[in-house]
Amino acid sequence: MSTRYLTFTANPSYTGSHPTADLVSNIYVQDKGDLMQFFTDLTGGDLSKDYKLHIHVADTSEPFGYSGNPVIDLGTMVNNKPVGTEVTYLPFADFFLGSFKGYYIIHDPDNISNDTTTLLVFGKIGSWDQ
Repeated sequence: MSTRYLTFTANPSYTGSHPTADLVSNIYVQDKGDLMQFFTDLTGGDLSKDYKLHIHVADTSEPFGYSGNPVIDLGTMVNNKPVGTEVTYLPFADFFLGSFKGYYIIHDPDNISNDTTTLLVFGKIGSWDQ
């Protein structure tokens, strides 16, 4: 069984008013054979806000460089409680070792938009280095 542990910090291009100084999100991904299991947390966020966490496919034909709709919806984080998601349609090997290239995104809860300057977290995920 393979695992990956990834850490993402605040998007340096973010221009909104949400605090980002201590914002960190961790993703722990396990290969369970017939599915991938994601566990995601967020620290430094505003406990009164709900955060939408997604993975989008990189797509240079789109205005912001990624698909408008997420390929993986990791869930909504409420009160900064970690969320877990299972994915059965995309194998771990394809995600990390194949051709999948995407972006991990956390939307500003006060401005849900696809413009990269409105995203609290915006980082590469997948097989970018393969």
